[in-house]
Amino acid sequence: MSWRIGDHGFVMGLSPEVPDVIRRRLGPWLEQWLKQQGHALDQIRSWAIHPGGPRIVHTVAQSLGLTAADIAPSLDVLERYGNMSSPTVFFILEALQKRRARLPCLTLAFGPGLSMEVALWDSPAPSDR
Repeated sequence: MSWRIGDHGFVMGLSPEVPDVIRRRLGPWLEQWLKQQGHALDQIRSWAIHPGGPRIVHTVAQSLGLTAADIAPSLDVLERYGNMSSPTVFFILEALQKRRARLPCLTLAFGPGLSMEVALWDSPAPSDR
């Protein structure tokens, strides 16, 4: 996964190996990370997956056993706005908030070099209590 600046903004490059790496590595890594946070994969009630593209979202879903409903907010934002780079995940979180998505919510984002960022939201914001 790479970014370069083109004449009309950022141009993303995606190796065909990325989905295979996600498929092999994401599940075991995420299960271990969640365990360290005192959670398990089956406890996650909503998902905000940064949609680098539909193939990435579907690979994440396949890797983690997510349903079409689990990935719908991510695909909806991708369809409506496209990949807006980093801000995209905030649009997904806003959509989940409007739907009053259940917690805990897990946010996943992928970046250059196939880095991964994850955030766990397990309590409402103070203004939502």
